[in-house]
Amino acid sequence: MIAATVSSPHRFPTTPDPATTIPELVARRTARRPGDIAVIDGTTRLTAAELLRASERAAAALARAGVGRGDVVVLQLPNRWQTIAAMQGVWLLGGIATPVTPIYRTGELTRIFADASPRAVVVPGEHRGHDYAAQARAALAAAGAAAPVLTAEGLTAEGLTAEGILDARPEAAPSAHDRAPASPDDVAMLMFTSGTTGRAKGVLHSHRTLLHESASLARLFGLERDAVFMPSPLTHVTGLLYGVLLPLLVDGSVVLQDRWDPASAVEAIERHGCTFTVAATPFLRGLADAYAERPGSSRLRVFVCGGADIPPELVRRATAILGAEVARTYGSTEMPTLAIVPSELPAPERWESEGRVIGAARGRLADAVDGVGELEVIGPELFVGYLDPADNEPAFTADGWFRTGDLARLDDGLLRIAGRSKDLIIRGGENISSKEIEDVLLSEPAIADVAVVAIPDDTMGERACAVVVPAPGSRAPALAELAGLLDAAGLAAQKRPEALLLVDELPRTPSGKIQKFLVRERVRDALAEGRVERR
Repeated sequence: MIAATVSSPHRFPTTPDPATTIPELVARRTARRPGDIAVIDGTTRLTAAELLRASERAAAALARAGVGRGDVVVLQLPNRWQTIAAMQGVWLLGGIATPVTPIYRTGELTRIFADASPRAVVVPGEHRGHDYAAQARAALAAAGAAAPVLTAEGLTAEGLTAEGILDARPEAAPSAHDRAPASPDDVAMLMFTSGTTGRAKGVLHSHRTLLHESASLARLFGLERDAVFMPSPLTHVTGLLYGVLLPLLVDGSVVLQDRWDPASAVEAIERHGCTFTVAATPFLRGLADAYAERPGSSRLRVFVCGGADIPPELVRRATAILGAEVARTYGSTEMPTLAIVPSELPAPERWESEGRVIGAARGRLADAVDGVGELEVIGPELFVGYLDPADNEPAFTADGWFRTGDLARLDDGLLRIAGRSKDLIIRGGENISSKEIEDVLLSEPAIADVAVVAIPDDTMGERACAVVVPAPGSRAPALAELAGLLDAAGLAAQKRPEALLLVDELPRTPSGKIQKFLVRERVRDALAEGRVERR
């Protein structure tokens, strides 16, 4: 169990807006418009009242599994309406939702379970040919943790079934005793994000921080009863904030897409009149390409794009094709939105910058040289700390600002990211730790040394390139063999290196530290010369 309310390591003044909790927001939204459609998932359409009843059923099953206030529930689920119901069920009990991307495998889950000590785990059972229930049980055993594994298939639009998450008694809702009213400053979400150490860190957000973040975007773009299109994973901070919470705040609905396909995305947006979305670069590129093949513009009014490198030309082209406001943004799991490009910002800043700091958020630069320094941030949407308190000291300044690890310029509130001091690859909006991959590859005797760096990619933003020094007397490994090593370590397929450069040695400082900036230069030159093996 995690303490329901934690003492935040930063000292941003407490804001009264929104002084509420997610369950209170759900109840008020349902009372105002119970018959309005709240979620569209393929052919399934649920009203606000139906979604609340489903959430109560999920809460009942979780309560029977022993979940109460302050308990962690891991949710490794796809973009289905059951995921929203399960999250809301956790919050009805005063629990802490811990969304985990479905791409994770046993290796990542084992570490998360060991750190989070979940009271229950909810998975899709078998999904896309993968047995998630068996995987979760194996990871729990490896972590030395004990928790029931519930499958979401038992939660149906019609009611209870004999299998899965609702496999116990036929009560339709948790009793008053089962409910545990939360306060706005209780922890509502624990989300694990990759860091420079290769160890995933648990990010804690309260009801207040999450709802303030969602409300700030609703105000900024004047959203009211909008239909939100959500292809981003609901188990990513983007999907949770803007696919689960934002529609509640604006009395709107969410249209879910589980498997990304630009053509079907266009069909869903046009059929259901979606006007708003927040997603990463690959989704923007896919929609721009798909709409370019059909007459007319999109019904989307706003596409907020972040989470990966965004080519300026893509922003310009997508704006013209979609006929929508394409707004670049900057944020992270810890500080979801610091800056967004305002509609009135002229070119070229509109295409090239991350925009202006919004709302009550603030940014500053530390140790700036020639106008570039490490970006530090603070604001009411800033997370309340890491799961491991030892992670907080290096992450926060003495006066409570969060060190982002990103290098930036700040000119009259206009933010430009100049580079990352964090050693990450951002692939399609997902943060991938270079060190995590390097640690696995270095376990192979045929590899004497390795550095993993990001290379630019038009589709995914970035992909991982392994720069390998073969061991003396050993056969140089091929790219497919590197992928096999990560598979054997139980890591997600998305973490496999997608490019390989063989070198005789890596550049190092006198103290022995790899000079990643020089490695990136070598990779850039090798790419231009065609010497990089690519998948």
